[in-house]
Amino acid sequence: MFEEEEKKLEQRKKTIDKVDVPMDKLHFAVRNGFVKAKKERALKRKKLIKQSSWSVVVAAILLISFVTSINVSPAFANKVASIPGLDRIVALIQQDKGLVAAIENDFYQPINASQTKNGVTVTLDGVIADYKGIVIFYSVHSNVKNRPLEIKYLKLMNEKYGDLPVHDTTFWSSNPPINEDKVFSSMMTLEYMENHIVGNGNLLWTIGLKNETKVEYFQIPFKFTKSSVVSKTIALNKEVTIEGQRIVVEKVTINPIRAEVKLKIDPNNSKKIFSFDNLKFTNDTGDEWIFNNGGTSFRILDETEWTITSQSPYFNNSDKLKLVFGKIGAIDKDDAFILIDTESKKFLKQPAESVFSNLEVENSKVSFIMDVTGEYNLLVSSSFLDNEGKEFFIKYDYTNPMPGKKYVNGLLMNTAEKGLKLEFELPTESISNPIRFDLDFYPSWIEGDVQVEIK
Repeated sequence: MFEEEEKKLEQRKKTIDKVDVPMDKLHFAVRNGFVKAKKERALKRKKLIKQSSWSVVVAAILLISFVTSINVSPAFANKVASIPGLDRIVALIQQDKGLVAAIENDFYQPINASQTKNGVTVTLDGVIADYKGIVIFYSVHSNVKNRPLEIKYLKLMNEKYGDLPVHDTTFWSSNPPINEDKVFSSMMTLEYMENHIVGNGNLLWTIGLKNETKVEYFQIPFKFTKSSVVSKTIALNKEVTIEGQRIVVEKVTINPIRAEVKLKIDPNNSKKIFSFDNLKFTNDTGDEWIFNNGGTSFRILDETEWTITSQSPYFNNSDKLKLVFGKIGAIDKDDAFILIDTESKKFLKQPAESVFSNLEVENSKVSFIMDVTGEYNLLVSSSFLDNEGKEFFIKYDYTNPMPGKKYVNGLLMNTAEKGLKLEFELPTESISNPIRFDLDFYPSWIEGDVQVEIK
């Protein structure tokens, strides 16, 4: 009955597949396409009585046609067409090959549970979970005039409503703050601590949305079903050298949501390493799984042991998987800190071609500017040492003070001309100059085309 329509759709897909579309434009195309489709379906509701069966089939074909037109697989297109609410998360995961493959292979658990308060509806769309983590997809809709909402709180608790054993939580959104008559979709990712796992049972997800003065909390319980997925761990212990810096790839662990790479940095290297900016998995068919899209990187124990997470090649069908190194954030260890003399009001030490400037010391306050933009935000550590080794932490508005630590108040401000300004108070107790800030990042890189085979 639909052979002709299918031929046309296939021809359209082949034509569109030849077009090179930037990913940022593709992102908005996905979102706008679904919004448009929803509006069109709403306008045609009056015809459903006479043409209900035909309309359902046409809607399914249009949805599959739309999804296939953005170069995703037919398997993913079918999932979007068949699972209610899945269309809302396409824009969130379209650049994460691991999550797309997880949905294709039935690792997505639809929830579609909602709670409404004062004209605002929060929907827990669904989850994807494995041994190392869980991704929660949710949407917010507001029909309240002139009251934009802002996300202030996100929490997932276990069946006893206690904190889960997680070491990292990230969330990002596809839209600005929620306004009237707009659907806001987002995702929340939790990475579990080593040797912990959330089993089958009841979980409670909570979100706090702030209007002008008040934070309102929405709580949605749901039943989490643990998958029977088996984690893949490959021991490598292979050493690579990039511009004289030695790094050992100890092992790779691959789960459906995320992959982990454990690295050992040679402590005798001449440079301090801040980041692995272009690390990725590749295979012989041209597929890539990147490390800077939704993944996290963090240090374990000290600056020499790293665990980095990435998009997951769990469902990769090729035996020739490789870990490819690219640009690495690094600076000579002799330049990996700054020294400030608060008496002479001068930088005594800073990197060559420094981005630090405008040092001021007045009324027991110190400030300086970091001439950086974009993702390279705060470059220095959250604490400083005086010349006798006494450590003082800077307390910002979002800082959760740790018992036994010494704190001074601090402030971060974006300046229109120069960049990011750091201001902090000097300790009330006497200190010995100069004071030292270690660099947590710096816009300096080394590069090398180095590959490690993963068998």
